[in-house]
Amino acid sequence: MPFSQEISLIAPVTLLLAYALLNLGKLTAEHYTYQWMNVIGAAALTYTTINPLNIGVLITEAIWTLIGLYGVFRIFTKRRRAQAATVQS
Repeated sequence: MPFSQEISLIAPVTLLLAYALLNLGKLTAEHYTYQWMNVIGAAALTYTTINPLNIGVLITEAIWTLIGLYGVFRIFTKRRRAQAATVQS
């Protein structure tokens, strides 16, 4: 798989940096940056588990990716509702 080694090094750095920034209070779960870092890191690790197949990690990272995407969607809809409420006021 092309770039598998590079991705396997970048992905955990992205995930760990997101977690560190969360714990340092620089980001919250309501920041797009935090959610996208999780999505990108988890999706990248999912890619690296395909060959050789590591089904346990693949499932974990795929679910992590979906949870991150849900977080992005939740932020988007919450902000959209807030904007709609501001326009109506």
